Amino acid sequence: MDKTCSLLGMLSVLVATLHGMQFDFERTEQLSGFDVFYSTLRVRKYNRTTIVLNGTFAPKIVLNNSYRVSTELYHSPLGNQQFNLYPMKLPAKQVCDFMDTLHDEYGQYMVNVYNLPERGTCPIYPREVYTIGKIFPSEVIPPYLPKGLWKVYIITWLDDVEVSKFEWIVKARTEFFV
Repeated sequence: MDKTCSLLGMLSVLVATLHGMQFDFERTEQLSGFDVFYSTLRVRKYNRTTIVLNGTFAPKIVLNNSYRVSTELYHSPLGNQQFNLYPMKLPAKQVCDFMDTLHDEYGQYMVNVYNLPERGTCPIYPREVYTIGKIFPSEVIPPYLPKGLWKVYIITWLDDVEVSKFEWIVKARTEFFV
């Protein structure tokens, strides 16, 4: 496990160097919806140059396409926690469709994430999804995004009522050693 995480860390830095930008997890927090989801996801420093995500994520209820997932992006160019709404829109998706898209477009980046529902599974029954030593996949981020801190809200809706909200903070940087 240690050799795999270390190798993935080096590969992540290499790919980020080629793109000129590295993205690292900074923080993750569940803000609402504790009756809908359970999360122990935490950001940890693995070694001097690698930051990883560890923990579990579990829906507590049966999820189907009545639930919708959306995102909001905020950017802090100076990294000083003064975030501005970023005018990039990611389309909202029904939960099952969101999971299918995750498999189709980002499946190869889901290493170290275990027990995800299979593609095409709907409804999604309660289960624990384990994340062990997950390095942020910098290569999935478009190369034109500016450096600084990024705040991402991942919001789940049911009939236009917000039922859960997660906050992720990611650091985009050009220097490659922490």
